[in-house]
Amino acid sequence: MRTVFSTDAVAEQERHEYWQELASKVFLGLRTERKKPGPFFGRLDHRDAGPLGVTYLHSSAQSVHRGETEIARAPRECYFLCMQVAGVCRLRQGREERFSHPGDVELFDGTRPGEISFDADYRRIVIVAPYSTLRPRLSHPDEMVGSVLHTREGVGALVAAYLRAFAENQVAEPVAGSVSENLLDLLALAFNTQGRNIQTNTASVREARRHALRVYVEQHLAEPSLSPATAAAHFHMSTRYLHGLFAEAGESFMRWVLSRRLARCRKALEDPDMGVRSIADIAFSWGFQDLTHFGRAFKKAYGMTPRDWRQERALQRTYRRP
Repeated sequence: MRTVFSTDAVAEQERHEYWQELASKVFLGLRTERKKPGPFFGRLDHRDAGPLGVTYLHSSAQSVHRGETEIARAPRECYFLCMQVAGVCRLRQGREERFSHPGDVELFDGTRPGEISFDADYRRIVIVAPYSTLRPRLSHPDEMVGSVLHTREGVGALVAAYLRAFAENQVAEPVAGSVSENLLDLLALAFNTQGRNIQTNTASVREARRHALRVYVEQHLAEPSLSPATAAAHFHMSTRYLHGLFAEAGESFMRWVLSRRLARCRKALEDPDMGVRSIADIAFSWGFQDLTHFGRAFKKAYGMTPRDWRQERALQRTYRRP
């Protein structure tokens, strides 16, 4: 269930108090302080995903404190996994002060005091994970308090892509294991191996790589040159490894490409605003180069020719009119 909260409808003089109450409820206890005078705003877009709470937030500059009082009031023990989307976060938990920039992921232990601070408007994704789901996955949990994972390359880059897609509810359920379990495995792996240049074939990493390939396909569907070789080169992997990733999910790369192109064409054929475009134009615009091949593939997938599909949907719209 998705819930969106905002200070927009609240009187200016009551906004920060409203935000404090709201944020404390969503994040299981905290105290906020404004950093700058002037208008204040805050927005939370929250949903539950299995055992995890997922929140996308956008707010004015502020500092956020979690002290012994807030911890004592918390209904359960948890970790906060926070990905900075815009702005810079200063994090202090344990002995060190660290900074996270857009793309970085912070590991905040909700059972220990700490503070995060933002000097300007910011956006971030916060995953609330029950202690029991993440702590057993961490190799040295007490040493990782207040860690910041930099996500420019390697497993960290996969974490950033997967976490963002997870927060936006765009990650499909994998063949084995739940999406939330996959995310926790991937996050734990990244924090456990941070600073070590290793290659791994764990299931979570392979699922994240599959997801990255699918996103790449969606972004390049209109390009006739899209192929296993071009995709593998983009991700610095062999075509054999790429084919293995898709085979594990019971798919093939080019069948996936074909199914996505056909789906885009079908959607265009159903769109009355696309009625002035020819079927050939639509097919070519989504990467097809052979109309005969397109027609046969479309009929095999949807049981009728592209022309019949378009006409039938047009008739259905006519019958539905009052």
